[in-house]
Amino acid sequence: MSHSMDKFKSEVRLKNMAWAAVILLLISVLLYKWQQIENKAEDTQLILTQNNLYQGAVNLKQQWEINNKPYRDHINGIDFQYTPLGWPIVNIHNQLDCHKLWQLLTNNIHYSNHNESLYVTNGKLTDINHCTYIINNKALAIFYIGGKIRIVI
Repeated sequence: MSHSMDKFKSEVRLKNMAWAAVILLLISVLLYKWQQIENKAEDTQLILTQNNLYQGAVNLKQQWEINNKPYRDHINGIDFQYTPLGWPIVNIHNQLDCHKLWQLLTNNIHYSNHNESLYVTNGKLTDINHCTYIINNKALAIFYIGGKIRIVI
């Protein structure tokens, strides 16, 4: 009787191990697929952010045209200029103010993702003013080339 009991326990143990392996396999597949979905969602968020920034710039350019093409303007506490082609630019002492530029183009909407703050760098790359924003470990940059704004991922 103990031999059949040992055999039964062995079979139960084997079934439990098989179920555990199946469950672990399913969990690993789900985690892998979740990561893929999360990456695509982050990429989509970055594209939407790029589009929103560009739309903010287009809206301000339209206001520039409607208001007889002023050199300077002031919106939501932000002083800014326009390029000769009418694109908004926040220039302080001949350098871009990236934080204020972000606020201006997003209409003061603050970016937050899981309580992470937006990382911003500004500087010159081959004599071209730009701002680089790191969102979900990916870069989004605003360049001014020939008086035109370029927003690239």
